[in-house]
Amino acid sequence: MRQKSVTRQHSPRHRSAAIVASVVGASALVVGLAAGSSGVILPGTGAKNVGIGLDNDNATNPFIQPPGVAAKQHMDNTDVLFGRDNDDLLIGKLGGDTLLAGADDDILIGGPEKGQAPNSDVLVGDTGKDVNIWAPGDGSDAFIGNEGKDTMVFAPFVENSDGSLLLTSEYGRKIPHVKIDSQPAFTCTVVPVPESEQLGAQFLVRFNVGPNPVVTVRQKDVEKVFCPSPEAGKATLARLTGSDPTTFTTVSLDQVPGLVGAILAPAG
Repeated sequence: MRQKSVTRQHSPRHRSAAIVASVVGASALVVGLAAGSSGVILPGTGAKNVGIGLDNDNATNPFIQPPGVAAKQHMDNTDVLFGRDNDDLLIGKLGGDTLLAGADDDILIGGPEKGQAPNSDVLVGDTGKDVNIWAPGDGSDAFIGNEGKDTMVFAPFVENSDGSLLLTSEYGRKIPHVKIDSQPAFTCTVVPVPESEQLGAQFLVRFNVGPNPVVTVRQKDVEKVFCPSPEAGKATLARLTGSDPTTFTTVSLDQVPGLVGAILAPAG
């Protein structure tokens, strides 16, 4: 179901805000580091990359955490991944990761962390139609969509028998899949953020298990949020730039077009 574009009702992009300032500052620092680094910082290329966090900056790495040194030297599996130019898939895995999409239509996955802390990720889009996927077991994150029409997806991943993400080739690239329908235990709640909170986010989206919120993902410059539905073949959708951004409507999976539709569609 294609919708006409809606003029943003949110605050100007240039407003001074904590989350925006921190992301911009971190991005500038990481760009400088990435040119000569590898391992924890994966700089990306101009191709359609599948960038996966190495999770090698931790207490078990004696190069990072020398034996006999009591003070913490490691970063708990933190990774920094870049998409650069092209349609990229970035997967952070464990740790509190930073994913920077770059241009074109990117898929950003901070986890999957499956409940292992720390697991709060920062995911930053750029131009293009970027998609952030959050799965149960991931932590409270921040998604900054920036330019383009960006989408947030809350749903369990479809996995291979070994627990890895099922990736298939669609639209000339690798994409993951989620199981967003027939999920009666899961719902989402959209909460507008007043400027007085100085969070920089425009909305909080709380993911609920039963009546209880279990995590909150901050949203800035994001147009759509897809969440689970109890019905087969359905998802729920909130349009954050519409007149009623806090209301979810039920949509058929076969009516969701393009890349997002391929991610939500039943796999296999």
